[in-house]
Amino acid sequence: MSIFSKNTPATENESSTSNEEVTQEQVAQEDFVASTSATEQVTRVDSSSRSSVLTKPSIISEGFTFEGTITSDGVLNIAGTVRGKITAKSVLIDSSGQVDGELNSEQLVIKGQLKGDVNCDDLNVGPLAHVDGNISYKYIHIQRGGRVAGKFIKN
Repeated sequence: MSIFSKNTPATENESSTSNEEVTQEQVAQEDFVASTSATEQVTRVDSSSRSSVLTKPSIISEGFTFEGTITSDGVLNIAGTVRGKITAKSVLIDSSGQVDGELNSEQLVIKGQLKGDVNCDDLNVGPLAHVDGNISYKYIHIQRGGRVAGKFIKN
């Protein structure tokens, strides 16, 4: 018997104990099968909506230094220091962030410091940003106060 079922009349409660145990066992098995099916459905939905996982950013926190290669299909937020090669769909270099190396991205927002070779589609340079290097871009927006130096190439 399920805890969610309505109360049964007194005449049904007077039935033999062995029949009641079998009924409870059957109900427990049915509940298990139903919950297993629901869990499998949720798992299938989660695996099919895997793109929602990619919307969560990867973060290099302030005070953290990374040396090497970073590859991401999603968003990368940099508040610390990165030395090396970065490839990501979208990159945000925060005001405390520093990047020294090669960067490839569709969308790049720079609020901190960037030194190196950059290849991006959409470049946004913030008012406190310092950019130095070979920058290849399709679209560019430099806010008042942003400092840029180097070779800029429009694709």
